Order: sequence, then C-alpha cells, then structure tokens
Amino acid sequence: MNRKYNKILAILLVTAMALNIAGCRTQGGPQTAGTQESAQASTQTGTGEEGTQPDDSQVPGDDIPGESDSSLYAVEPASWMNSDVQEWVRESEPPRLVDDFHHYVNRTWMLNTKIPDGYSSYDPITERSLEVDAQILDILKNPEKETDPDLIHDQELVQKYYRMWLDWQTRDELGMSALKELLDPLMKAQTLDDLTAYLSMPRTVISATELAQCDTYIDWNNADYYAVYVEPIDLIFGDSMYYEYMEESDAMAEPYYDRVIRHILVGLGYSDDEATKILKGCFAFEKDISKYIMTTEEENERDAVVKENNPRTLQQLEAEAGDFPIRKILEAYGAENSNVYILTQPEWLGAMDVLYEESYMENLKDYLICYTVQDYATLLDRETFDLYYEVINGISGAVGTKSDEKFAADAVDQFLPSQLGRLYSDKYVTDETKEEVTEITREILDEYKVMLGEETFLSEETRKEAVNKLDNLSLHIAKPDKWEDYSGLDFKGLEEGGNLISAQDQVGAFWVKKMQEQVNQKVDRDLWTSKTQQVNAFYSPVQNTITICSGILGGSLYNPDMSREELFANVGDTLAHEISHAFDTTGSQFDEKGNLRNWWTEQDQASFTKRADKLAAYYDNIEPFQDVFCVGSQIEGEAIADLVAIKILLRIAAKDPNFDYDKFFRAYSETWRTITTAKSEYYALSQDSHPLPYLRVNAVVQQFDEFYKTYGVKEGDGMYLAPEDRLEVW
Repeated sequence: MNRKYNKILAILLVTAMALNIAGCRTQGGPQTAGTQESAQASTQTGTGEEGTQPDDSQVPGDDIPGESDSSLYAVEPASWMNSDVQEWVRESEPPRLVDDFHHYVNRTWMLNTKIPDGYSSYDPITERSLEVDAQILDILKNPEKETDPDLIHDQELVQKYYRMWLDWQTRDELGMSALKELLDPLMKAQTLDDLTAYLSMPRTVISATELAQCDTYIDWNNADYYAVYVEPIDLIFGDSMYYEYMEESDAMAEPYYDRVIRHILVGLGYSDDEATKILKGCFAFEKDISKYIMTTEEENERDAVVKENNPRTLQQLEAEAGDFPIRKILEAYGAENSNVYILTQPEWLGAMDVLYEESYMENLKDYLICYTVQDYATLLDRETFDLYYEVINGISGAVGTKSDEKFAADAVDQFLPSQLGRLYSDKYVTDETKEEVTEITREILDEYKVMLGEETFLSEETRKEAVNKLDNLSLHIAKPDKWEDYSGLDFKGLEEGGNLISAQDQVGAFWVKKMQEQVNQKVDRDLWTSKTQQVNAFYSPVQNTITICSGILGGSLYNPDMSREELFANVGDTLAHEISHAFDTTGSQFDEKGNLRNWWTEQDQASFTKRADKLAAYYDNIEPFQDVFCVGSQIEGEAIADLVAIKILLRIAAKDPNFDYDKFFRAYSETWRTITTAKSEYYALSQDSHPLPYLRVNAVVQQFDEFYKTYGVKEGDGMYLAPEDRLEVW
C-alpha cells in the first residue's frame, strides 16, 4: 500500500477506541459500539507480504476516502465485485450465479435492506445482535422479581449502572469534575519522581491509563497456571505502522484529536493553546514509541505468538526496563510476586528505558492525559457524549444514531458483562438448545477425527498428537455450567451519591483484586472467558476450548426448526469453524492442554506450511479495492477455518443421499450476506483478521467439487478455479 492508503487507514483507525473486532463471527468493518475479548484468548495470527506495493512517488491528494471517491473504490470488471459495499451493488448489473455466487444469491436483499441508524454495516450478525439488544433492554427496563441471591445481586448492579447512565441531569451537573479529580495528581506532576509516584498509585492502574499494561492470563508455557503478562501501551491511532506515515500536522487535523480530546481538555480547564501543546506532546510520544510496538500485520504473523512468548523473572524485567519503573507499576497492580512474567514485546520495554527521563516527561504526561480522557468521553456530560459520536460516525461512515436506552444497554453490557450475561441466560437460554447444539458438535468432532485419520501428509506421530488434541477439546456451549463468584462486587448508585466514574473506580478495584488473587494460582478451566450473551463464537488455543455464546443461538442464525442443510450452514458452520482453529497456523502451535509446544515432526510441519502458503498466496491475489489487495498472511487463520469447516460439513453431507446441496450453499451464502459502507469495508480489509464477507463465500465454495456439480460451473465462469489451483490445508 502506498503513502496515501496508509494515511487513509490511519484516519480510519481512530475508530478502534469504540469499534472493536473480535471473535470468528465478527464481520465487516467497524461498528459504533462493541466489546473485545482477551487478545490471548481469541486472536488468530498469520504471516506474509502485502498484495501490492504501488509507486509512492506519485501520491494523489490525501483526502479522506468516501463513497464519492470513485478513483479509490473502483474495481476491475474481471474480478468479483466487492458486493459487501451497498452502493456498488446498486450501481452494478445482476451477475450470473456461475460468475458471482454470493452476489447472485443475496442481490435482492442487498438492494432492499437498510443499514440501521448508528451503524456502518448490517448483516445477520447485526440482525441477531439487535434482537439480543431488545432482549437485554427488556431485562433492564422490566426487571423481573428474582429469588436466587446471585441473580438478585446481578440485577441490582445492572439496574444501578443503567439508571446512572441515563441520568443526564446528574451527568451534566458533574460535567468533568470527576475526571478532573482522577487526573489531578498527574496534572500537578512536575518531576519524574512525581510521575513515578502517580504511576505507582493503585487508583492509576484501576481507573486511568498506565505506561505499561499488566494482567493475569493463562501461562503459554504452563497452561495449568496463571502468569502475569506485561504488554505495551495502546496507541490512539491503533496500528503502530501508521505512525510511520503520519506527521504532527496529520494528527492535529484529525477530528478525534482536534475535536473530541481537545473539547475535553478545554473542559478540564486548559486553554486552547495548552490543549494544542498537550495533543502535540501526546502524538510526539506515540510516534517515538510506535517504532518499538508490533504492527497489526506483525501480530498476525505465524510466529507472532513465539516472538511474544518471553518469560521473565521480576529481576530480569527490571534489568530490561532500566530507569522505567516497571517494579513500581507492578506493585501498584499488586502483581510484584508472580513466579512468571510474559513480556510480549521486549523492544518496547527497552525503549521505555530510553524515553523515561526528565527532559521527556511532558510528552509522557501528555500521552497519559489524552489517552485517559478519550477513555472517559462517553461517561461525561451530554455535550461531550454527542460530540464523541458525531465524530465517530463521521469517521466510520455510520448514519443516524442509536437511542439513549440502547447506548445505556451497550454500556451495561460492556461494564457488567457477566452480571448481565447471567440474567440473560436465566431468561432466554434453554437446556434443550444447549443439548441440541452439543449433539451437533459431537457429530462434527467425530468427522474431524475421521478426517485426521485419513490425512496423507501426516506421520503417525503427528496424527496421534492431533487426535489427542481433538479428544481434549473443551466445549463451552450456550451458557456456563459454572458461574464465577462476583458476590464481592458492588458500587454506589445514584441514591448513594455514586456516578459513572466512581462506579468505574469501584469495579476496577474489584478486577485488580481478582487479578491479584490469580497470581501464581491454578486455572479453573470450567470458567468462561467470554460473555455469554454476545453474538459470537471463539476458540482459545491456551485453553483448547471452543465457546459458542448464547447470543448466536437464535434468530436467522439458529432455530431448532431449521432443515438439516440450514443448520449445517449456520450453527454447524460456526461449530466446525471454531474446531478448525485448533489446527490453523496459530492453534496448531499449542498442544492439548494449551501449552505453546511444537508437536509436529519437521516434515509434517513443512507440508502444512506449504499448504498454508498456497492459501495465503491465493488471497494475496484478490483485489477488493482498485490497487489494494488482501493480505493473505493477515487472514489465513480465519480463512483456513472457513475452508476446513465447509470440508467437514460436506463430508458429513455425503453420507446422506437426500442432502440438498443447493439449499446448503444458498443458506451458507445468506449467513454471510452484508451491506456496508466503503469506509467500513476498507477498515476491515486493513485491520480485521477475517476475510471480507463476500470472500468468506465465493473464495470458499469454489474450492469444492460439490459446488461445481450442483451448479454446473465450468471453465470460463467467474466462479471457476482450476483443480490444480484449489486449496486444501486439511
């Protein structure tokens, strides 16, 4: 990608603060609300080169891309049209089924469906999410009389937070006073010792931005126990790569910097000139440190997890940190006694040693101030909230806005996910659904075992390890059998003098205490790491667990009255996809217990890598935007799972002489149908680890003989791929 495209993407990436991508059923580009799972729990990685490197010497204007920028968004007639972008579908002619299957099947829906207000894309996941949202709103607006003590406690918490969020009178009266009180010690810091004292305050790690991120998570090297992970800071513009292409003038012109953060800084009492100085200092620090933080592409390389797996003792961390007070930060977290620390990016810690010095202190302060205030933008007064979403919608391409009640429900879902999840599961999730989906899962697992037994490129040694991993796969279906104990969690409501920021303090303190209790302790594998009500599904390599959340088991994505073909194309595909992640380029690096261990013979690994390379190269040649190609290495983990999932389902289907392949393929295409804005799709292409939705259909079905036989696809048709070019990883 050239300088223009990288700067455009840097502009789009400011949405990352509010628009998160996670899990395997997430589609398209950014939405205007969401939550993100633990990176170690759900991230899939890959490796490779970008699809194109245009001449950077002839760069057109650096304007923000939009629907009117036809020079950027035009596509070559010979390729599949990117039919996710609704305006392109409207401007196109109807295709033949044999030329563009996904567009053909979904064209009428694409033309006649409206993207909801407040969103930049719409698909069956969003459709189901809106249904779940309505159910959640019903729980919040019409609370039932609970008798179970745990449910009573959860209901009290979500009700308190929901009411506080909607009380604009109190929020407007408070204005930014609570945020100013939180930041006051940082604002007053005059020396490096003052800054170290601020970073060492328990409240800083609970409620504000730190200069290092620390958390407990399952040890990659001993999955029975927790380790403390020490990781770099987050960057306001997201991917560290884009700071290479941005100058101070670029950042200062961005509406997120120039309007949202500036507005809050002025509200905190800074003059406009002072706010400009702080914004420049923040960007200067981010640009300096970004050189030592992995890019999105690097995080998705096949060996990324190996590079990030750097076990350390506290003494070793201190030696690498030099003058940077990592011990004091860990003490503030209460994590100074861990037996193991995993330092994910050693170069970042070494750079902090260089930057943590007196002459650079103001830039460090400026970053901490800016990142903290942007974190609190949606919790402040009405004017700030409305400005935040006006800017975010402009960046993402979303039109309209959601209701206050919907925003409040989203906030509860993000702030108290487990409490809301237990209430949701109690009301909406049946044992029958859990049993039926578990039964389908067992059928798919049985076929995986048969497939592994037949793989010709595997030696018996590697095959035995693979089957052992499959046999030890844990299933988290629909809702937990065991809920975590949150009885100690509480915060003050409005009647007790509470507010959203004080609630954040109290909940943050609970989670830090919980983290402290996990240090050096054994992992309880029965506990879920994902909230149950979300419309998503996950595979965790460090737990060797698939999680099918209750939210995805409803609407057009699942109901018990579906035909077998429809069940396979929807929930069956989800299940088979998640299981596949155990054997993609990342999952295959972990063993049956979740330890990062190479269980492959050298020859088998080489054969697998060759197959994965072919898949990555196939996607590298796909051009969703003119002169902008897919990056196969970025999406190969998800692409492998897409491919293998359909292979497994077709293997099972082959045993049924009455299986309707046409119904199956059409239902599969419908589950990925999407309408989105060009901005949103462009963001997804650059940052999402999943293939674009239209490719999750066309690029998959053209690999299988059953598709060719069903529709008579032949050489010369757009859906045709020569047999020698077809993909098979497993």
